[in-house]
Amino acid sequence: MGKQGNRISLFCLLFPDPVRRRNVAILITLAAVVLLAAAAAYLWRAGRRSITDELLSAREEQIDLSSLVTQVRELNRLETASMRVIHVSTITQSYTLVPNSLAGDKLTLLATGDVIAGLDLSQMKAADAWRESDGMVVLRLPPPQILVTRLDNKNSRVLTRDTGLLRRADINLESRAREHAEEGIRQEAMRKGILDMAAQNGEKKLADFLHRVGVQRVRFIEIAPPVAR
Repeated sequence: MGKQGNRISLFCLLFPDPVRRRNVAILITLAAVVLLAAAAAYLWRAGRRSITDELLSAREEQIDLSSLVTQVRELNRLETASMRVIHVSTITQSYTLVPNSLAGDKLTLLATGDVIAGLDLSQMKAADAWRESDGMVVLRLPPPQILVTRLDNKNSRVLTRDTGLLRRADINLESRAREHAEEGIRQEAMRKGILDMAAQNGEKKLADFLHRVGVQRVRFIEIAPPVAR
């Protein structure tokens, strides 16, 4: 009671005029009400935003329905070269007598992929390695080949999709575009010389390995690839 009386006395000392004291008290009360109203409005808006986000924001969930290992095999592949290729292609569906604006379907895909080439050492036989009289070790290597071609899904996307007004979009068109892009990426890497690079790097890797185990002189002979008929 003594402290409350002291606060009242101090207030009275600061504002001795009763009318002025009443006006100041009213202003303080109004300021407190405004602050409380502003705090309540902020909390209400924040709550409304969270509720709106919860109702309108789509939630994505991935459910694994099944997984099955269908094949296990031993690999003797030596990866010796890789390339990253960007490929842009368009796939279209059209009808001869109907305009594309009504019945066509067109998709343009930007695809990014990796191509890995190397040697399949499982193709080598015992007769493909021998030592000559002068100490030279000769290896007959299998021809280089593409070992892996894969798309980078994170960096591949559909650029445009145009579907006619009177038809439904083909849900498999993008899948076929990706298959086409994967083959295009593979062919582009071969045009850029990835197989020659893989052969050269493979010889260098094997030569370095043989030098480490004490073989001083190495010569490589590449097995000729089968002739296409």
